[in-house]
Amino acid sequence: MDTELQMTYGCIMQAVCVEDVFGDLKGDKEKVNRTAKKIYYRLSMVVHPDKNVDDKEMANEAFVRLSEFYERAQKKIQQGTYGQRIENKNDKGIGFVIKTRKQEYVISSTLAEGDLSVVYGGNCVGSDDFAGQIAVKIFGDVVDNRLAQNEIKVLELLQSEPSNQNKHLPVLLDKFKTTNGQLGTILRQIDGCDIYSIREKYKDGVDGKHMVWMLNRLLSVLGYVHSKGIIHGNIEPGHFMIRPKDHNGWLIDWCYAAVNPARSGDRFKVYNEDFSAPEVKEQKSPIPASDLYSVGKLMIYVLGGDVKTNTMPSTVEDKLQRFIKFFVRESPIQRAQDAWEMHAQLSELIIELWGPKKFLELKI
Repeated sequence: MDTELQMTYGCIMQAVCVEDVFGDLKGDKEKVNRTAKKIYYRLSMVVHPDKNVDDKEMANEAFVRLSEFYERAQKKIQQGTYGQRIENKNDKGIGFVIKTRKQEYVISSTLAEGDLSVVYGGNCVGSDDFAGQIAVKIFGDVVDNRLAQNEIKVLELLQSEPSNQNKHLPVLLDKFKTTNGQLGTILRQIDGCDIYSIREKYKDGVDGKHMVWMLNRLLSVLGYVHSKGIIHGNIEPGHFMIRPKDHNGWLIDWCYAAVNPARSGDRFKVYNEDFSAPEVKEQKSPIPASDLYSVGKLMIYVLGGDVKTNTMPSTVEDKLQRFIKFFVRESPIQRAQDAWEMHAQLSELIIELWGPKKFLELKI
């Protein structure tokens, strides 16, 4: 894995405006434009997909975002506004503003409401709209601050070093505490939809060719997460989001995760009747196989199957059904154990069933 690519990817994805990428440029328009162009070419050489064959997905995402930043930088330079962070306009009316040591955030909408928390949408003040969109998660009661603290700890640990898997994880931008003492997290807003939304669109489930790229992304990020000693502990349809246009996927909501449970004594924090492994209900120590059980159940759900009986539509290939059922065996020692191993087996199975991989658009 190219460390320079990882570092550059992290800087580009964390940026919320062109100045974060190209820096504090001084001089007349011609000089500022030349400097920005040099920086753009230097960074593009690092993240260009053709130069990162082994990490093409990561490089492509960084390159596309870098190009958007450069285009916007050129416009600001020509307008004479480079270096100025313009206040965001909010035509819908400002719900509230959050100020932290790092940044000011304008909250303008409600994205989701759960049993324990509410997720709001908004922007970083002075940001480029495409890069500064945020999701603000606030728990409704201070007694649940421990869950917010846990999510912050886990995401900071996962973001502590650059990784090719960062593109499948939420980006933690900031944290705060309300006047009522509730902890909140500020995350980069994800341009995708969860699996519940997919099943609303596809009542009978998606084709297996679509399911496998979702599974590929999920196994990939879990391989990385498990290598860090972290168990997600609550994988279900609302916690996996996908972006069909480029087949990216994100595993979200880390407040229930366990960190190094064998050593720390950390335990499961929630039980989901349809998606949690049997050992979760029994409050045994979290293990990677517990997450993989939930992955199997989730893929059965994606395919339009019955998560109670583990049955799948007859249109799903027998070999693919057997592969998925290996994830949902009752005994943790008899089911899939290693996400990376299953990721490799999945790649082989895809070729066996359908030949070389081809991009297949999922229409939402």
